[in-house]
Amino acid sequence: MKNPRITQEEIGIIKKAQAGSESAFSALYHRYKPFVENVLFQYIKDMDEAKDIANVVFLKVHDKLSMFTAYDSFGGWLRIITNRVAIDYLRTKQANVQDIEEERLSLDIPSSTEDDLVNRLTQKQILAEFKKLPETTRKVFELFYANDMTVDEISKALSIPKGTIKSTLSRTRRKLRKRLI
Repeated sequence: MKNPRITQEEIGIIKKAQAGSESAFSALYHRYKPFVENVLFQYIKDMDEAKDIANVVFLKVHDKLSMFTAYDSFGGWLRIITNRVAIDYLRTKQANVQDIEEERLSLDIPSSTEDDLVNRLTQKQILAEFKKLPETTRKVFELFYANDMTVDEISKALSIPKGTIKSTLSRTRRKLRKRLI
């Protein structure tokens, strides 16, 4: 898709937006939103997602507009920002998918074993074993199982590396299984 051609009127609107006019920025937003969405769609292949991410692009444009000076190349400048936002989005999405997959693989327990264990144990037995755990391990288990936090979220909340959290969960689950079975 070609960069939109800019008119003298649009250059005036850009200058007003740079001066702080929200109505001028709104005019830019409405004029260039379809262009940004189409560029994003080329990367993401989901128009609803592209429309959502277009707002991120325009937040960046709003923040950086005061530094923009090459008015004739506004479409090219906008395309560069859009490309970078799309690439960042895809990187983040890919990283999240990999984290979830790693978490699923490292924390997988056969469901029949877990179901059998839960059916044979009382809440009192489980709580007694839980209280025997070291404080940090107890906190990791509580955040993961009771609060449904991801390994990444726990890592940030407790300032513990993700690998440590994964190994703590895996190792402690094995120990608890041995003690309780």
